[in-house]
Amino acid sequence: MSLLDRKSSKIRIGDIIAGLEPRDLPLIGENASIEEVMSAIVNSRHSRMLNVVDDREQLVGTISLGALTRHVFAQDREPTIHARSLIGSISRETAGAIMRKRPIYATIEEEIGVVTRRMLEANVKEIPVVDSDKRVIADITIVDLLQHLLTLDEECM
Repeated sequence: MSLLDRKSSKIRIGDIIAGLEPRDLPLIGENASIEEVMSAIVNSRHSRMLNVVDDREQLVGTISLGALTRHVFAQDREPTIHARSLIGSISRETAGAIMRKRPIYATIEEEIGVVTRRMLEANVKEIPVVDSDKRVIADITIVDLLQHLLTLDEECM
């Protein structure tokens, strides 16, 4: 049994987000320009990922700092793909065009261990938390999860 399983087997994501300090949700519309995406990620205090939402404010994708950096500085990278496929990359000028279209997310009912494993398998450090309508209600980072484990340690002492 892992450390996470021993310490928090029945703790839900909702329990963790209830204990977080209030923070702005890093949301951006899918039709936002690349400049708006850059501004949103630069101005986000705690997040290095944006949650892309549609007109109904439902989650449709995510944009990580890494994905944005690769897009903005694409001309400075050596292409590892065929030149013909670069045409599509160059013409991507909205959040919807560069977002991860199958975002990793959690719900408040999910157990912390399940969500943590999902994050580790996808190699992501933060994810949105959505409601039953897939609207972003919070976000959670791997640092939040580590902090929660430390809090459990302190409570056990």
